[in-house]
Amino acid sequence: MTPEILARLNGVDGTKALQDIADTGDEIQRYHRLRLITQQDGSYRIEGTPLDRRLCLLHWLRRALRLSPHFVQQHFTPALKIQLKQQGILTALYDEKNLQALIGLCSRRLQRQFDSRDVQFLTLFLQYCLHQHHAGITPEFTEQQRIWTQMRPEYLAALEIARHWKRRVMQSANENEQLFLALLFQLLRTPDPIRDNHQQDLRLRTAICGMITRFREQGGMSFSDEQGLSDQLYIHLAQALDRCQYGIGIDNSLPEEITRLYPRLMRTTREVFRDFEAHFEMRFSDEEVGLVAVIFGAWLMQESDLHEKQVLLLTGNNMELEQNIEQQLRELTLLPLNIKHLTIHSYQKEGAPKEVVLVITPYSTSLPLFSPPLIHVTLPLGEHQQQQIRKIIEC
Repeated sequence: MTPEILARLNGVDGTKALQDIADTGDEIQRYHRLRLITQQDGSYRIEGTPLDRRLCLLHWLRRALRLSPHFVQQHFTPALKIQLKQQGILTALYDEKNLQALIGLCSRRLQRQFDSRDVQFLTLFLQYCLHQHHAGITPEFTEQQRIWTQMRPEYLAALEIARHWKRRVMQSANENEQLFLALLFQLLRTPDPIRDNHQQDLRLRTAICGMITRFREQGGMSFSDEQGLSDQLYIHLAQALDRCQYGIGIDNSLPEEITRLYPRLMRTTREVFRDFEAHFEMRFSDEEVGLVAVIFGAWLMQESDLHEKQVLLLTGNNMELEQNIEQQLRELTLLPLNIKHLTIHSYQKEGAPKEVVLVITPYSTSLPLFSPPLIHVTLPLGEHQQQQIRKIIEC
């Protein structure tokens, strides 16, 4: 692949094509631990383990079918079929009707319905797996990954495809290919907290209940709907466990923002998450923990007031003092806060926006005719002031 080919395919100039290549290199390294290498002739090659390369294609081919189906139809699919023919693989093995019949069999095994786009994706991806296997490029799994995948019901469903292929093309049983097929179905799964009843699903539900209990005890705040929180955490963590097990990354811009805006929420989440990690013998990234913190924060908010509490910080001529006050305010509560800044002069002239529940300032000021509660603070915040502030923003 060269910049010229990419520029032509995407209908852009050379400068834009080079920028697209650089952005792509950053993304596949962050999410899939792959490197985009420039070769001596100016073309590009993706380097990484066969497992990471397949997981990368899995993610982006699904996106391509959703966002650019024309490209898949006009470029990816024909190139794949040419490769399969050149390798001399039996046509019956990659025939679309035969593969769709196998997918239907797996669907019944898993008691799961695949929509038309999933069937299209699986047909293409199974063809790609055939191509890779025939070329001697097989993913390898750690012992922990092997155990993790073998425990899932998808492993038994993958047996159907492995048996079919073994009869036709695999001279010896290839457990790694079967493991990958199981992982393929696993990553397509949409967790259902009501219907899922596999032993691993029940284990996850129990671990989540323990985590919610510890969060409630450590944070000193209760949730209005613990069942709803448990269901949402189940959907998220069922997928996060797979990402963690296989090193699949997510957006890395979130944790720093959450730690800055919601330090106590992030710290409490990390503390209650330790037992969860120990239970599954995994270490979650700060990015993954940040997403769990967001879920906890959302469910802490009252059902009748589903937005961040608005706090107004009146500013003057001491920026360092104001930043310290804002940080201490964020440390006071687990609730997400939206702290807005307004000058003393503007406040006296215009008052506070109507959605503000509390006004905080280190400066002397007179109250307008109508105003939310105003607290004049000094650092460090005294215990009485902390209680006052918490009472207002957590009510």
